[in-house]
Amino acid sequence: MSTNFSDSDFRRSDWASNYASLSDLLRNKQWKEADIETRQLMLTIVGANQKPDCLLTQDNIQQFPCQDLVYIDQLWRYFSDERFGFHPIYQIYVEVNKDYTALSERVGWRRGSKWIGYNDVIFTDDAPIGHLPMTWLVPTTFWMYWLARFASVGWRLLLERWETCHPLQ
Repeated sequence: MSTNFSDSDFRRSDWASNYASLSDLLRNKQWKEADIETRQLMLTIVGANQKPDCLLTQDNIQQFPCQDLVYIDQLWRYFSDERFGFHPIYQIYVEVNKDYTALSERVGWRRGSKWIGYNDVIFTDDAPIGHLPMTWLVPTTFWMYWLARFASVGWRLLLERWETCHPLQ
């Protein structure tokens, strides 16, 4: 789907009320808050916000509703001038032959031989293309998650879901 539509298209959406907060945060370039809101939305959409660990499971990711995944991406892309969103991340993932480490280096999640911590996430317009959203997978206290390599599995699952939801893009 293209992001060639107006700001008012978001307000007319059937799910506008579900996405109003994310839309407002993105419109105001409040990238950190939008990243956290994206996580909350994704957890809520699949009911994972009701679980004690508040984590998306493999099944949650593999069955994530395409309509919601694409819409979240459209909001991120529209308000970031195509810099952020799942589609830019997916494009880079394909460019690096689906090598997660190479993707991570390119979008700034890994610097040299080290994974970044949450305090190192760049929540500005100067962030590398594809840097955001990133905390949809884990809470903001996630420095250990990089070490656990859970991130690579979660991202691969999401990007495979993206490919299913958004073929030939």
